[in-house]
Formats: sequence, structure tokens, C-alpha cells
Amino acid sequence: MEDATQKQIIALKKFAKNKELSRGILKGVQFDELSKEEASELISKCYDHQNGVTDNSSDIDEECSGFRVKFSQNYKDSNGSFKTATLTDEELAEIRDAHRKHCEQVMDDCCEDYSDDRELQLAMFDKRADKIFTWLQQALDEKVRQKRGGSNGSQY
Repeated sequence: MEDATQKQIIALKKFAKNKELSRGILKGVQFDELSKEEASELISKCYDHQNGVTDNSSDIDEECSGFRVKFSQNYKDSNGSFKTATLTDEELAEIRDAHRKHCEQVMDDCCEDYSDDRELQLAMFDKRADKIFTWLQQALDEKVRQKRGGSNGSQY
């Protein structure tokens, strides 16, 4: 059994700074006792969690069951009054599904490009894949444009 690399341990320690990950996926993990395969698996789970891919066995879901995040953006309409655009649950589900497919495609490309190095695959995935926040922000921007009347969003 080959020990985890220094890069893997550093990556896991960075993930451990996230409270959700340190209380969930990384709870009780001794980084210097991990094998290379175990470290890779944990890194993958951490990336999945950050990108919105979760498994239903997570303790985090149980702790946050009453908490719901709304994604909204304030804007000024054509009359000069402020309004708020909010993404619906259906819109969020569509965005997350599209982002998941994007991530799967990027990971497939990374696996094809770097077939002999799992650590490099994960590092390149992290660099190539868009973060979910970017997708949510673009969806909110588009919703604001539509509410303003389909212009480019500028009233000037």
C-alpha cells in the first residue's frame, strides 16, 4: 500500500478548512495514515461536495434539513424601482443538472487526457470545470435581463 502523496495531503488539509467537509466527509480522518487510493477517493468526494453532487448518506443533510438557501439578485427596473429576481426550485434543479453534466464531461476529458495519473486528472478537473456559483450567477443575470424586457440589461 503506497502512502498518500504530499500534494494529496495538502489538498485534503485545504478541504478540511471547510466546516461542512470537516464535520462530514473528513471527520476523524488522519491524513498522514491514508493510502494514495484512499486520499484520491476522499479528494473526489470533496470535489463532488463542492460542486453540488451529494450522496444521501451525508450527515450534513440531516443537520441542515430545515435550512434553505435562496438565490436572488436585486435590480432596477425600467421605472427606476428596485425588484428582486429569485431562482425557483425548478430552475435550480435544471442548473444543477446541467452543471453536473458539464462536470461529468470535463472529468471524462481529464481521464482521457491523463489516463495514467489520477492526481493530475483531479487537479486538471479543478482547473477546467466551472464552479456552480458561476452557473447560478449567469442564470440570475439572464433572469434579470428577461424581467427588464430582454435587453442586454443596461438601461443606458
